[in-house]
Amino acid sequence: MMRSVQRILAVFESFSSDRTSLTLQEVAERIELPKSTAFRIVQSLEKAGYLVRLEDQQYCLSFRFTRLAGMVRSTLDVRAIARPILVELAQQTKETVSLHTLSGRSRVCIDALSTVSAPLRAVTQPGEETPLLGGSGSKVLLAHMPPLELTSILPSVARVLNVTDEALIAELELIRAHGYAVSHGERLLGISAASAPIRDANQEVRYCLSVAAPTVRLRVNEDEAIRLVVSAAEKISRRFGALYQ
Repeated sequence: MMRSVQRILAVFESFSSDRTSLTLQEVAERIELPKSTAFRIVQSLEKAGYLVRLEDQQYCLSFRFTRLAGMVRSTLDVRAIARPILVELAQQTKETVSLHTLSGRSRVCIDALSTVSAPLRAVTQPGEETPLLGGSGSKVLLAHMPPLELTSILPSVARVLNVTDEALIAELELIRAHGYAVSHGERLLGISAASAPIRDANQEVRYCLSVAAPTVRLRVNEDEAIRLVVSAAEKISRRFGALYQ
């Protein structure tokens, strides 16, 4: 049963924004199955209304996915999607974890939680809005901000951080390349954080995930904190439909 489900999902995921229609042979190649096996799966999905066969004998996803996507948007918000993974991350790190989004020139905390052993409950609270002027979460959101929006806010951020515009741009480029950001005492003295981007089905970044801890503790466990927050952010991203190699 699980094998059949995996094959069906593989067929769905063989389509992409640049290849919205595929021949049977192309589907078979992408899911790495014999053409005869791929035909049986594709035929079943066509009969069920999930695939459409076009006049040129190529296949594409049906409008049923549009309806299902609308149902997902109406029943699940980012907090509901991310919450189980936040709980897991807090248990793994024994530190404060939080979920943030971008609102104009501010970062807004959507959700936050701590384990009993993490004495940082007051660092970030759900609903709290802070300027994008420091901290790993802000830098992750800045790093993935559309260029025109970033240009308008960059000088003020650079001034607060006491760096040149060029140095900040270079740092944001590294954050995009590495897939995470780390900060030490930028927002609150003695507090450090590691953050990673959360991507949606369009590979866009509107949210980020953070782990915060006393600097003396995070510096000792920095590599592990980065690994865990990146892994957790990828899990949430997959739930949003993002694709990873």
